[in-house]
Amino acid sequence: MSGIYRVAVLGFSDFERRTLASCFALARHRNPSYESSSVLDESDFVLADADHAPSVQLVAATDRLAETVFVGRQRPARAVAWSTRPLDPLRVMRALDTLALPAAGGAVPRPLEPPAEPEAQASAPAPAAPAPAAPSAPSAPPSALLVDDSPTALRELSSRLQPWGLAVDCVRNSSQAIERLAQRTYDFVFLDLELGADSDLDGLALCKHIKRDHPLPGSVVVIVSAHDGELDHVRGALAGCDAYLGKPLQAAALERLLLRQGLEAPAPRAQPA
Repeated sequence: MSGIYRVAVLGFSDFERRTLASCFALARHRNPSYESSSVLDESDFVLADADHAPSVQLVAATDRLAETVFVGRQRPARAVAWSTRPLDPLRVMRALDTLALPAAGGAVPRPLEPPAEPEAQASAPAPAAPAPAAPSAPSAPPSALLVDDSPTALRELSSRLQPWGLAVDCVRNSSQAIERLAQRTYDFVFLDLELGADSDLDGLALCKHIKRDHPLPGSVVVIVSAHDGELDHVRGALAGCDAYLGKPLQAAALERLLLRQGLEAPAPRAQPA
């Protein structure tokens, strides 16, 4: 059996859904190929957000675990196929290919990235009761590194982020960004695609450098660019970015991103009497 398989997509952000749909469309001439489906019962396979509890529960309740690729930070129990974030459409399609092999009469693939078997431990005396914990120091505010060759763009984005409690650092080329990232870890990195003649790397190359060559655990890399077409989003996803925002920056899109990352919305300003 070959051809186009329908894939029900459960969970995921709007950006991730658009990226998947675009990647499926661009690869429609490969065999096998895939298309997004909104109807679970009519789908051949399922792609589920492992960090979205209702999606995981729906897959288990409909007994579709053997036909599902999960994407998320944690592997769900009894998952056959799983990939970590950030979302990599090419990796997702390779995982779907392994599920499509039995449907096409191929050999049943091994589960992707199986969890390590727990090692047997010799019996040991019960641990002593832990000492009372010392009072914890106040946590540092979340931080963001902004990378853009335009001072105006840096000022505008900084003014949007600071009301959310983010401590903001700004640099204007890739060398400065790499130097700052070597000194500390940021919760967010916002990158423009075009970083000017003074930059050794453009935004896509810098994103790849951060996410693949020198990953920062827990950091969210966001591309912010006037290049906001469908192919641009796919290129950003392939480079490893966690989100993609267009310019001029829309307040609602930025708010959705920050809320999804657990930040609290700033309190509305009091209107003058």
